[in-house]
Amino acid sequence: MTNTLHLKIIGNGRPLIMLHGWGWSSDIWQSLVPYLAEEFQLFLIDLPGFGKSPLVTENYDITAISELLCEITPENALWLGWSLGGMMAWYIAIHHPTRVSRLITVASSPKFVSAENWPGVSLPTLDKFSSSLLFNQQKVLQDFLELQLRGSNRHPELLQSLQNQISAVKTSVPALMGGLNLLRDLDLRSQISDITCPALHVFGSHDMLVPATVRDLLNTPYGKTAVIDRAGHIPFLSHREVFLAHLFGFLK
Repeated sequence: MTNTLHLKIIGNGRPLIMLHGWGWSSDIWQSLVPYLAEEFQLFLIDLPGFGKSPLVTENYDITAISELLCEITPENALWLGWSLGGMMAWYIAIHHPTRVSRLITVASSPKFVSAENWPGVSLPTLDKFSSSLLFNQQKVLQDFLELQLRGSNRHPELLQSLQNQISAVKTSVPALMGGLNLLRDLDLRSQISDITCPALHVFGSHDMLVPATVRDLLNTPYGKTAVIDRAGHIPFLSHREVFLAHLFGFLK
């Protein structure tokens, strides 16, 4: 499969693959780059249809996407995924275990949509975003951003800067729809116990999309969890110093 995903490599050291969330691009990580590039070689990837990457998969198939990601990343790397990117990193750790030496997920869950005895986003809420995409893509992205920041004690401060940033992200409706379908349908709960590499799963205590109570349901014998107090769905921006302390503590 020919791969045309946009990739930027920055820094030296152990390779650290960084996967962004739905509606964003790899630019979401820029404020972390100065702190990470001195110790790690950062692989900043735009997922299919987001940022500078074309939509190179049909039906946004997770198997095809994982193969594309593996084509441009080294084996035995560190993988960091936020939200949807975290689900993709989980999938790769399960199905391509030699690619992942350590796994870090941020505000992510093996099942994004709520189910019996499982917290998450309600299916009607996700379907509402899907149905609205065809009529007003920008409003859907702005509404989703507000939901991501809700609960964070830095909500007003971050909202304006991220509103400008998300407006500048190039996305295609098929990519947005495909990402939402992945969030709706992907369920890795029965497989995450197969992960044998060390893992860290970071949550925000006030996250409205991936509740911190997910940590109590993870069946990951090699995984550690951390909950950042008063953080919403983007703790690596709202509480950068605390997040970096958890990250460096785990990776060192």
